[in-house]
Amino acid sequence: MLTEKHLRENPLLIKAFMGLPAEVFWLLVTAIAAKVPAYELERLDREDRHRAVGGGRKFDLPLVIRVALVLTYLRLHIPQQAVACMYKDATQSDVSRELRRLLPLMKQVLPCPEVWEIVEEGEELSEAELLELEQLSDGRVLIDATEQQVYRPGQDNAERKLYYSGKKKQFTCKTQFATDGEWDIKSISVGVPGAESDKKLSDELKTVARAPDGSEIDADKGYQGLDKQVGSVTVRNVETGQEEQVPRLTVKTPFKKPKGGELSEAQKAFNKELGSVRVRIEHCIGWVKNWAIIATRFRCAHTIYTEVMQIVCGLVNLQTQRWQAAKSQAVG
Repeated sequence: MLTEKHLRENPLLIKAFMGLPAEVFWLLVTAIAAKVPAYELERLDREDRHRAVGGGRKFDLPLVIRVALVLTYLRLHIPQQAVACMYKDATQSDVSRELRRLLPLMKQVLPCPEVWEIVEEGEELSEAELLELEQLSDGRVLIDATEQQVYRPGQDNAERKLYYSGKKKQFTCKTQFATDGEWDIKSISVGVPGAESDKKLSDELKTVARAPDGSEIDADKGYQGLDKQVGSVTVRNVETGQEEQVPRLTVKTPFKKPKGGELSEAQKAFNKELGSVRVRIEHCIGWVKNWAIIATRFRCAHTIYTEVMQIVCGLVNLQTQRWQAAKSQAVG
């Protein structure tokens, strides 16, 4: 069974079981350790806690193993008992507890994307809920949605219908991603039942309203009609000095082949160019699914689904930032 000593002496084990280079894992542990005292004080001093601060069960495992348990479970998504058997003195209960204790702490040290909530009809977005143009490396917002299989809901047939995806022919949860054109995951939606269409989810999130003025939204064929939600802004024509109303941003979706007809060469060229940009969000979703907890049927409670997705996206962003920094240094 693995100990901290084994992990330090065999860095390839970290890569195999946790999906991170050894140096990144140790940096992550160091960052988490610095946050632990304040986090634990806040957790133990919460209003709904019945025990006094200092009461309750103490941690049986060192922080390194606690973090390793969580990352191993996220990466491999094997039964918690199997994960526990990999590390000395760990139990299935430890894996379950640490999953809930450490996920909020890991969010503080990882470059996690924002979570977009469903916006109620008539509700206005706050400034904090809007993307800024400076956040987008190339001025683009790429959007797409992905589905993950979940267990069939209980006895309520109406609830089952909500989660049954006609596209996947199984019960799923759906998440919308928003990235820029440089593979940085900027936001994800809350997880919603899989029967909901991509376009409807986008509408409920007010995706267009969240995008900044002057940006470009690129989406697939499932988002037809998104351009009709774009408002106008007033600008002054430099040449004439007249004020004009122009769309505040651009929305691009592929042309659909007309029934019984064919696309023109210009339309095919447009679709190809758009696809060459949109593939970057497909890359991001693919990297997220390298973590088996996202690629296989989700076995945890739905209450932590969005949080787990956010953490995994943060881990992907961390790796993306590393290779982009290395690429920049090589070019420089």
